[in-house]
Amino acid sequence: MKPLGRQLVAEFIYCSKKYLNDKDALDEILRAGIEESGLTLVSLTGKQFHPVGVTSIAVISESHVAIHTYPEAGHASIDIFTCANGAKSVNRLLRFLKGKLRPKTVRVMEIHRGNPLEVRQKDWITSFSGTGFEVKYHIDKVLLSKKTKYQYLDIIENASFGKMMFLDKDLQIAEKDARIYDTNMVSPVIERKNRFRNVAVLGGGDGGVLREVLRHRPESAYLVEIDEEVIKAAKKYMPEVCRKAFDSKRANIIIDDANVFLEQRHEFDAIIYDLTMHPESITRMERTEFLDQIFRKIRENLTKNGMVSMQCCSEFDGETIRLLRKILPRYFKNIVFKTSFIPSFCENWIFATAEAR
Repeated sequence: MKPLGRQLVAEFIYCSKKYLNDKDALDEILRAGIEESGLTLVSLTGKQFHPVGVTSIAVISESHVAIHTYPEAGHASIDIFTCANGAKSVNRLLRFLKGKLRPKTVRVMEIHRGNPLEVRQKDWITSFSGTGFEVKYHIDKVLLSKKTKYQYLDIIENASFGKMMFLDKDLQIAEKDARIYDTNMVSPVIERKNRFRNVAVLGGGDGGVLREVLRHRPESAYLVEIDEEVIKAAKKYMPEVCRKAFDSKRANIIIDDANVFLEQRHEFDAIIYDLTMHPESITRMERTEFLDQIFRKIRENLTKNGMVSMQCCSEFDGETIRLLRKILPRYFKNIVFKTSFIPSFCENWIFATAEAR
């Protein structure tokens, strides 16, 4: 069967947030873009979601165009389907939308409708990245693939890196080099020779950081993980990463939101932040506000000269580093950033430590 149409499916990543939560503005952008590109508008409808998000859909003589936005993530999903001959009008529309929404990164897939389609590549998984590249991992065996209450959870076996855990298609940890990541999270705190009696790990449901913390024999260690399914999966499928950390008498496993846990006042000598720096999928709060709030709470839960250690981001994620350089000095001193190559991430990763003011 010959192709009956051409469809572009695009993800606009880290857009300007000027229009993403404005239905009228998005409708007008879509209307203008269709006219500018030489397509023919038949009808236009939209929906403003609450608290945030907009869907704008245009029926055109050639087929349809749709935009759905996630303002809290600075993200827009675009679908352009046309039966018109040639690619000029579709490409012109995509360029117009890029010019208006100003994404920092664009991912585009082109589909020729009417041909056989394979939507999913069964033997590969691609780890999401907002930078200029993404990494695709071969799947030797799928150990687990499910949707939990909070996120998509995948654990695979890979010839190079062993068992690997992904959350929402973002690589979290790999069996073969987990110790590199875990050591970078814990060792800088130990090296400063501050007190290390009472320690909390925020996130880290794979148990690797907790295992490394317990190796240094604190009096007590807390792990605060919102998704119990991650812990269960780590214990079952990735015992080489967590070992027996979850069963240690010195380990206190708390199933809770880290923000909620920190609202209770604790006295920790060290807090290790193993949460995401991109919380858009778990909160409607703007990212700067979220990070400012949680680092303020971390400071309030530390003893005098208590330490915080954290994973930050890829070395290519300049926006996150600039944000942390702005927020962290409000609550911490003696801030040190360190870069380490994580083979399974296929890139350098930035870590940071600091002392409470």
